[in-house]
Amino acid sequence: MLDVRVSDGLDQESLVAFTDRLAATGRAGAALRAARTRIAEDVRAGRIPAGLRRLALSLNTPLPPRPRRSDDEPETPASVVAEEGLVVLSGASDDELVEALGALLGRGMRVVVTAADPGVPRALRGRLPAALAAYAVEELPSLDPAELRRLRRLLATSTPDRRIRGRQELPAADVLPAREDIAGCCARAARTVDGADAEEARVLPSLLRDLDAERRAAVTAVGRCVGRTVGGLNASPHVGWLRPAVYQLVHNVHRAEYEQLQSLAAQQRDGLERFSGGPEVVETGPVPDDAVVVVREYLYFLTEGGRSRSYFRPAAQREAQPVLSRFRVGGAVPQSAQDVGAVAFHLDLAGRHHEIERLCQVLAIPTPHGPNDLRELIDALDVGAAAARSVGALRHDVLFLQQGSPVVVPDLTAAERVARAIVDYDEHGDPAEAADELDRQADELAVVVPARAMAPEHERAVAALRAHDADAYGEALDELEAARRDAADQHACDELLARLRTDAPALSDAWAAASGARGGGYGLLCFAGSDTLLSALPAADSADLVVVLGAGALSADALLLTAVAPRMVAVVGEERRATSGTTLLEVLNQASARFLRGRTGVVQEATADDADPVAIPAQNSARGED
Repeated sequence: MLDVRVSDGLDQESLVAFTDRLAATGRAGAALRAARTRIAEDVRAGRIPAGLRRLALSLNTPLPPRPRRSDDEPETPASVVAEEGLVVLSGASDDELVEALGALLGRGMRVVVTAADPGVPRALRGRLPAALAAYAVEELPSLDPAELRRLRRLLATSTPDRRIRGRQELPAADVLPAREDIAGCCARAARTVDGADAEEARVLPSLLRDLDAERRAAVTAVGRCVGRTVGGLNASPHVGWLRPAVYQLVHNVHRAEYEQLQSLAAQQRDGLERFSGGPEVVETGPVPDDAVVVVREYLYFLTEGGRSRSYFRPAAQREAQPVLSRFRVGGAVPQSAQDVGAVAFHLDLAGRHHEIERLCQVLAIPTPHGPNDLRELIDALDVGAAAARSVGALRHDVLFLQQGSPVVVPDLTAAERVARAIVDYDEHGDPAEAADELDRQADELAVVVPARAMAPEHERAVAALRAHDADAYGEALDELEAARRDAADQHACDELLARLRTDAPALSDAWAAASGARGGGYGLLCFAGSDTLLSALPAADSADLVVVLGAGALSADALLLTAVAPRMVAVVGEERRATSGTTLLEVLNQASARFLRGRTGVVQEATADDADPVAIPAQNSARGED
């Protein structure tokens, strides 16, 4: 027996040499040369056939025989193949072979059945029952192994829900409203507006909605101004008397008095600040009503160059002296122009103070009694005036929101409500508008696909929009995404099945019928002559097992068929050994292959005219006997 083991390890060139030694053990032929060339190219390219590598590894590092399991279940070819990569089956009838092929098919294995004589696998195929015949093909499918693997995975994971995706239409992701937008819209629709029971809150949103963006921005700016100014009014420490005054001012009641008081108070403040550094002026008696006029005329006389005299006093001096005698400037009777000016300024302050007192009484405002009170009065009046102006602007804008606007601002309280409603609409929108928007989007989404083709997830998304339920809508989007993946998988499955149907219509139909079956495999049975296989070796991962019929009559070169699949079962039948060189069985025995006998144990008796019968190697022949 020729030693065909790999002597220099499992590197690429050693495997090529191993292939050459196998090919040299038998007959030469075009098929063998093609296989030898193809294997060498694949090995050098790093695509080492799994079955050939397993054989070389077993020859290089023989493993001890695997002990038989102690369970009560008898060993079968299918169970042994699951554990062993190299198996020799002898003494099995055709019915046993068919049974074994059915078991292998049930495990989802892609089995290639071959023999040197193409008629042998063809005859075995003819014995297949109808249930198995549907899985039989003459050639391996032209689908790429990766595509075939994906098809088998898609079929194995198929569910009834996924299979109906082919009859459904799912909306594209870009036509679905974003979940963030819907969440915001739902929040606005569910929001409770402060003062929603007021007429303004019910009417204003629809009016503002119809305005163009520029006009609405202007109205919103006025509303914000009212919020700031009236807010400042309400925060004033003098709100008790200031708010009623502004209330009247809004209705143009005592507007002139209010504005006059603002002006006089500012003048009085400025006058007090200027006079604070001058001499003290004290009144020593009652002051005549015309004192201001008399003193002002005398001051004018002096500033224009006139002089006071002791004799022949001018008229202005004579009229002013009785009045000036009632004042003391710095403790003395005023004589100089500076003293007279101080008295005149004092009289101006007193006159304005009396007028301020009168106006405060008219406006029901506390009278200021000192510089600090005066400053607080001025600040409060400015706050009130700003609030009144903003309310007036708001009344004007609201009046002209549209022809016959139903919204009015009759008073300060109404102005506050209207301003809040305007700002609330700008910041948060109208709940009713948000609800209408959700309903509109639900209506649009409901007609994206025909009703008869609508998926349940699509229906749930529409229902969530109508219910204004952001959480339910988000869940529906997640379900739609999963449904979209299912639909893509089902589309790919249908497309791959259609392509498979062009090569093997019966196999495609059988796989489709078994789609989703738990525990079922998606295998196939390919029956072809060995020369056909060797002439054009299938791509890697095209088959899981190669079954070689009539293995007893084959030389070791037939082991190039290990390039077809990762596992090999050599079936020894009634054939006679037809070679004196190294045989396939001798090499498998050297590789510690598992030897298994069929239940019938048929062994043909040798005759004088026959060639030598097939001899099962003694060291392995008992392994697996039933």
